[in-house]
Amino acid sequence: MRYIIRNYQPRPRLLLLGGLILSLALAGGLLGLGAGNSSSGVSAQELGKLNRFLQNSNSKDEAMSIFRQGRDQIEDENWNGAAATFNSFLSGYPKHKDVDAALYWMAFALKKQGKYAEADRQLERLIREHPRSNWLDDARAMRIEIAGQTGNRQAVERELDKNDLEMKAIALQSLFQSNPERAMEFVADILKPGSTADRRLKENAVALLGQHSGPKTTPLLLELARNQNEPRLRKTAIFWLGQRGDDATVDELMKIYEADQSIEIKKQILFALTQSNNQRARAKLLDAARTGADIEVRKQAIFWLGQRGDEAAVDELMKIYEAEQNAGVKKQILFSLSQHSSQRARAKLSEIARSGGDVELRKQAIFGLSQRSGAASVEELISIYDAESNLEIRKQVLFALTQINSQRARAKLLDVARTGNDVETRKQAIFWLGQQGGDQAVDTLAQLYDSERDERVKEQLIFAFGQSNRKAALQKLMQIAKSDPSVEMKKKAIFWLGQSRDPEAMKFIEEILK
Repeated sequence: MRYIIRNYQPRPRLLLLGGLILSLALAGGLLGLGAGNSSSGVSAQELGKLNRFLQNSNSKDEAMSIFRQGRDQIEDENWNGAAATFNSFLSGYPKHKDVDAALYWMAFALKKQGKYAEADRQLERLIREHPRSNWLDDARAMRIEIAGQTGNRQAVERELDKNDLEMKAIALQSLFQSNPERAMEFVADILKPGSTADRRLKENAVALLGQHSGPKTTPLLLELARNQNEPRLRKTAIFWLGQRGDDATVDELMKIYEADQSIEIKKQILFALTQSNNQRARAKLLDAARTGADIEVRKQAIFWLGQRGDEAAVDELMKIYEAEQNAGVKKQILFSLSQHSSQRARAKLSEIARSGGDVELRKQAIFGLSQRSGAASVEELISIYDAESNLEIRKQVLFALTQINSQRARAKLLDVARTGNDVETRKQAIFWLGQQGGDQAVDTLAQLYDSERDERVKEQLIFAFGQSNRKAALQKLMQIAKSDPSVEMKKKAIFWLGQSRDPEAMKFIEEILK
């Protein structure tokens, strides 16, 4: 098992959609509402939908052969030919059970040509004449999708008045494209106090609001950030305000920070401030890191300082560390320094790791060094190990070496496992070698077992074999269970064989029972 902390680097102007809208966008491209859609090809999802329909029909009649011709033309992106083919299906077989499907795919081909009004007429006919069609939801979604081109806002608003959450999400997106002012009215209604709208729709409404740059959106987001009684919606509004990044919005976020008592809201505002290059936002982050009244808020501010990636942040963190008394805050500073690429940050971690001060802080600094991969970090950790007498620190260094993918680090672990000057560090090195897995590690540990005399170390080696999923480890356990001179070692090997549930191990145990 390897513990890895990956650097988190926030990007300014990050754009996030609410879960439902994002999933719809990824799944079918339904939210690309501009005229550019007419020239895009058929997606794998769209073609798969058509192919599944034809596979399920199991019909060999002439009508379905026309339908298959239309499918082939859609696959070839021959939109004009596909529209004509589905039109001939409708003309030749007006009573066919799959007229609704033909209407949908004819509309699809018309939409791809940019003939939105004609496509809308076919979709309207499908919805009106086939109210129980399996294609009804697809038709409604496409009708909303092209509403910006057809000017059919009534279709969108009808969907917003219904209870179908998915359709409401698509409709709201469409309305923002075609009539932002009207969309704002719906958003205000969805988010008003006492609204019974679904929580997911509310979150999507705030996300859409955040992506819209109209003059009324920032005031509405600020109102939500100040007064919305649902914390998730408040935090979403604060996130989108952070994407604005202008001075006025930063000032308003800082006012909310000062007035609000919620730790979670304060944390969200700190994140929002990191999305701005505004100097006042940076100053506020630094102030919260230094003097925030709540420890958790201070730690959050320190975390985001560490993500800034500049030398000024390193200076600020080091100054806070020197003046700080709280161990939890100091640990957070060390973690933040470990996320920074600066050589000065690395030097500070090394200094604290080597010092004779607080053991927990030294351990945090050692872990921080392990997060900076490379030969220099490995050599630094080995040097600390060799100079150290404190058992707890030595164990932490051994763990840190497992966090770096390095032959030199593995060689040091093996050296300690073989020749360490105390049993506890040897056992710790063996444990981590066992956790790294691989046939080479198992072979090395097996050789070590054969040459070992200390039963405490041999017991740890048996445990390491028991944790491995390699055949070589299983075979070594069977060898120990069968021929080791120590009854205790045999018993331990049999125990771990029983834990493996491997058929070969089970057969071996059954043989022992005979």
